[in-house]
Amino acid sequence: VSSRLGFALVPPESNTRSGGRLRATMGNNCQCQDRVPVDTVIVKDDPSRLEPRCEDTDSTGTPGADLAQPTLETGDGPHGDVPKPGWAQSENIQAEEIPTFVQSVPLTVTIAGTRGLREKEWVPDCGKSCYCVLKTLKDQLLHTTRCIDEALDPSWNEEVEVDCDPGEALEFSIWDRAVESDGDVKTVKLGRVVLESKEYASLGFNGELWIQDAARGIEAYLQIKVKSAGREYPRGPAQEFTINLEKSAGKPMGADMEVSCGKRCYICAVLKDGVFAEYNRTATPEKQVKVGDYIKKVNGIEDNSLSMLDCLKKEGRFEVTIQRPLLFTIAIKKKDVQAQLGVKLVDRPSGNSLLIKEVIKGPVMDWNITHPEQDVKAGDRIVAVNGKGGKVNELVEASKAGAHLQLAISRPGTTRD
Repeated sequence: VSSRLGFALVPPESNTRSGGRLRATMGNNCQCQDRVPVDTVIVKDDPSRLEPRCEDTDSTGTPGADLAQPTLETGDGPHGDVPKPGWAQSENIQAEEIPTFVQSVPLTVTIAGTRGLREKEWVPDCGKSCYCVLKTLKDQLLHTTRCIDEALDPSWNEEVEVDCDPGEALEFSIWDRAVESDGDVKTVKLGRVVLESKEYASLGFNGELWIQDAARGIEAYLQIKVKSAGREYPRGPAQEFTINLEKSAGKPMGADMEVSCGKRCYICAVLKDGVFAEYNRTATPEKQVKVGDYIKKVNGIEDNSLSMLDCLKKEGRFEVTIQRPLLFTIAIKKKDVQAQLGVKLVDRPSGNSLLIKEVIKGPVMDWNITHPEQDVKAGDRIVAVNGKGGKVNELVEASKAGAHLQLAISRPGTTRD
C-alpha cells in the first residue's frame, strides 16, 4: 500500500536484486531502477491487505469487535516513552534498508622497493622488467609503477595519490615482464603484500612487509609508506639512535669491530659477555646493537674510527650513536670465472666484510652504469656473495667461484646518496 507520504515498500520476494537494501519510490507510479510501480504491501504469511476485509466490517465500514486492532508499543527515547506503532514492530514486513553513500578516502602511497626478491641463481641480461601493481582486495586498480629492467631488487620510489573506500585493504603485487621472441609479452607474478586497513588507517604506515607467495627459499620484503591526506608519513624504524653505556673496571665492551674505513666502526660480532650484550638484554628490539651496525659517534668523537675505538677501550661512560646499515644486492656477470670484480679493496681486509676502496673498470662499474639508483661506491662493504656470508677469505674465494655473482652490499646511512 502506498503511504500518504508517497512512499511504497517493496515486497520481500523482490528484494534479491539489490542485496536487501530499502528503496523508496516517490509516488504510486514512480519506478525505481527497473521495478514496476508498486501500490501494495504484501505481509508475509498473510494474503490479506492491511485494510479490513469486507466480511469483518459492518455496513458503515467500521471494523467488527472481534477484529484485532494494531497495538502500540512504547520504547525509551530522548523524550521518554514514545509509542511505537505496531506495524513498525512487525517482523513480517521485510524491506530493504536505504542505501548509504560511502565517501572514498584519499591516500598517499609510496612504493619504495624490494629486498631479497630474487633467487641466488638469478642473473642479469635475462630480458625481464620488474613492476609493482597496487590494487584493493576488491580488484580496484589504483596504480602501476614503471618497469625497471634487469632489476635484482627493484627500487621504484614512486609516490601516488589514490582514493579507496574506508576499511579497504591494499594489495601490492610484484611482476616480471618479458617480451618473447615472437613478440608476445609474458608476465610472471613474483609475490604479493597485503596491508590491512587497521595497519594504516589511523596513523599511516612506514616500513617493510614480508612478500607472500615468493619463490621457494626466498625471504623478501617490500618497503612502502602510506598516509592520509593532509598528514605526514609516520616515522619508520629508527635508522640512527643514541644509547648510553657504562663499563665497570675490567669489563670488556664485548664487540669485534673493523675500523679500516677511517670514519666509522663496523660491528663484526656482538659477544655474549660484555657491555653491548648487557645493554641488549634490556633494550627493545629496535634499539638493540646488532652485527652489521655502524658506530657513528662516541662521546662526541666522529669521523675518526681509531679515536672512537680508543675511547671505548679507555673510558667508563659512553654516549654512542648507532647507525643501521643500508643493504642492497647487485647482480654482476664476469667474462669468465677468473675475471676480476672491478673493485679495489683496502689493504689487509679483516672481519667478515670486504671494504671497497675504489670502483674500477669491470663488472661492478657496468652494473653502476645500468643501475644508477643502486650504484656501488667507495666505502661500501661486500658482506655476502651469492647469499653466503663469512670471513674475508671465504668471501674472496666465493667471488672467484663463478661468472655470475650476487653481491650483498652494506653502506652506513639511511639513503643511497
